[in-house]
Amino acid sequence: MERKLRFSERQRLTETGSLGPLLDAPSEALTNAVVNVYRRGKNSGPGQRFETAFRNNCIEHFGWTEVAGQLIDLQVGALRTEEFLDFVEILVEEGSIEYPQFSIASEWNEPAINDAEGTINSLFERHRFAYRFEQGEIRKIGSPALDEEIVGPALLAVQRPGWEEVEKSFREAIQHQRGSADENDDALTSANAAVEAAMKAAGFQGANLGPLTKEFKKSSYVPAELKGVPEALDTLIGRSGALRSSHGDAHGKASGAAPVPQALVDLAIHWAGAFIVYLGDAVSADE
Repeated sequence: MERKLRFSERQRLTETGSLGPLLDAPSEALTNAVVNVYRRGKNSGPGQRFETAFRNNCIEHFGWTEVAGQLIDLQVGALRTEEFLDFVEILVEEGSIEYPQFSIASEWNEPAINDAEGTINSLFERHRFAYRFEQGEIRKIGSPALDEEIVGPALLAVQRPGWEEVEKSFREAIQHQRGSADENDDALTSANAAVEAAMKAAGFQGANLGPLTKEFKKSSYVPAELKGVPEALDTLIGRSGALRSSHGDAHGKASGAAPVPQALVDLAIHWAGAFIVYLGDAVSADE
């Protein structure tokens, strides 16, 4: 489920076109939020068994010494980034275990933290942390510098009449890029659609990137030094599309097939974003 944006986030998008740069290290606010997830699990139905297993796991992994019953609260804020990520993986693993629960009338299984991965991913997104959970493991989702220098300006560049489809497609590409690996092919499709929509919004004619880039190459927007850029962009997106066809389950591959490589998805989206920024600036200068 897509996380609901709050007022400050909607305002930031309106004013800057971005939610802000991604961070390589957890902020104090994120650390506090993750500790609160632990506390929620501790106070849940299976909380006592979860708490015992979780604390033992942390003591054995980090070598912590328990102090006055405040092991977790005292230690987490001092963790380095890689240790914090270990801590969160342990939290999700232990919090996802379903323990038997009983009442007079029935019995059922219940985890200490409902949808633990989704809960943590939502916090990482909210606090602009450059990592996401995927199938029980945390992975980095891309360069914070590129996110700040390319994605934000691209989203700001499309805030103009007639560019609504560009914004929609590029936002979808980013959302899929930051999702699980099985969304990588959808990220490429949306990046392709965003570039096509940008060219059409700029007034070029064509049904797809092939004829659109030919029209673009003839325009005054392309100085002689950049004549090869449209073809290179078309080649990158086109070859990414070929990977989508061979890896993506939307094209007949069995579910669970190897996903499109994340590095290629990041490259395609950032290149597409940079091109959208360039085209938007060129159109503005010509108006």
